Amino acid sequence: MNEKSSIMTPGISKKLFLLLFFFIVIFYGTLYGLFIKVREMSDASARIVGISNQIAVLSNDLKNSLLDMDTNIKKLKLLKKNVYFDYFETARSNYQKVLVKIIVLDTGRGTPAGYWRDIDQTFGGRIQSGVSMKQAVNKNYTWIDADVMDQWMAAISAARKDNEDRVEQALLRINRLSRQVVKNCMIGFGISILVGIMGVLFISRSIIVPLNKLKSGLKRVSDDNYTYEMDIASKDEFGELAAAFNDMNRQLKADDEIRSDFIATLSHEIRSPLSSIRESVNMLTEEVLGPVNDKQKKFLTIAANEIARITSLLNHLLDASILVSGTREGQIAPFDPNQLVQSAFLSITPGARARGIRTEFKALEQAPMVKGNEKEIMQVIINILDNALKFSPDNSRVSVSLARGPGKHFLTCRISDEGPGIPEDKKNLIFKKYYRAKEVRKHMDGVGLGLNIARRIVQANGGDIFVENNLDKGCTFSFTLPVLQ
Repeated sequence: MNEKSSIMTPGISKKLFLLLFFFIVIFYGTLYGLFIKVREMSDASARIVGISNQIAVLSNDLKNSLLDMDTNIKKLKLLKKNVYFDYFETARSNYQKVLVKIIVLDTGRGTPAGYWRDIDQTFGGRIQSGVSMKQAVNKNYTWIDADVMDQWMAAISAARKDNEDRVEQALLRINRLSRQVVKNCMIGFGISILVGIMGVLFISRSIIVPLNKLKSGLKRVSDDNYTYEMDIASKDEFGELAAAFNDMNRQLKADDEIRSDFIATLSHEIRSPLSSIRESVNMLTEEVLGPVNDKQKKFLTIAANEIARITSLLNHLLDASILVSGTREGQIAPFDPNQLVQSAFLSITPGARARGIRTEFKALEQAPMVKGNEKEIMQVIINILDNALKFSPDNSRVSVSLARGPGKHFLTCRISDEGPGIPEDKKNLIFKKYYRAKEVRKHMDGVGLGLNIARRIVQANGGDIFVENNLDKGCTFSFTLPVLQ
């Protein structure tokens, strides 16, 4: 069934090919039609102008030949010289040849040869051969009456006018045809533009939108958010990619839940014997079971510190498991951000003083009340401060400041240190669960959960967290929280 569906449903490459094919057909079809019409107009105009010009020139020769015939016959009667009879015969012969050419050309235009054929039929008999010179010089011979000559000349002028009218009509037809060609081209190019716009919309809907969804999904996966599923129902390659992505996301979510459950179970199982060991060490240290010497106290102190370190690691693991499972405790309520930061400073001050690290806090005057889980936000500040102290050199400085923004609905908390900073290629990794840089794995404690827990808490409370390196040294962690409206 799936194979049949994939065969019947065109993929992205086929859709793009069909779109490109239709666009090329319409565009080049329009250009081809334009080329054909332009060539037709060019040929028609050349034919019309050429034939009309020839007819105009020949009609003028025809008129001149008729005038030459009339002039020479008159000179012949008056001067009785043979040369004028020869001129008359030459003009007569030329008149006949020219008229035949005009009739052929006029017929070649595809229109009935009206005026010129009428002239031939009406006046052709008056120029037939068979008149001798002796007949021509006879006083009683009249080759043509004056009124007939006027009619003949008027007929030739009317035929010339008809030729000009035909040229004008033909040019008008060419003009109409050119406008139609322009109209058709505009329609063709309009359709091409419409197809182009439809192609852009198709690409936007079929390619760009799924790519943006995939990009958003991958970003959420990189943030350890496995709940997002792509809602792409198409049967093409993007649909298959979305299905594969959703399957991967569900598998990652299941694996993460199994891992979190395992860590939570393991932590709970360890906490009970660890509590017994801690209580036993405390009882020995307090000499409840009898006196201990200084050497024994030294090793008991070491054991107590290690128990505390293991307890802290277990608490981090439990916090991460609780955030993943969604079983968070506490309520969203307004609180004073200045007091919260000052309270967080009290927990890290002893460790900072032991290393000569100065802690500074720039309180925000008239700070708005922040909306969130106060206990969780306290943990965020402590986690970031602990991280800052961990990477800060001795006798350096760690500072905290509060500021309004971005916009009027949020407040930003910035925590800066003077440590080595964070490489650009590691900025997207430091918030990942269990991530620890290779440079610190051997000489620093931790399981890589502090910043991950901080990010999850901030996002769960409606804010965002990010990091950037300072211009001189160290880096600044900033997170935003919504303020009470």
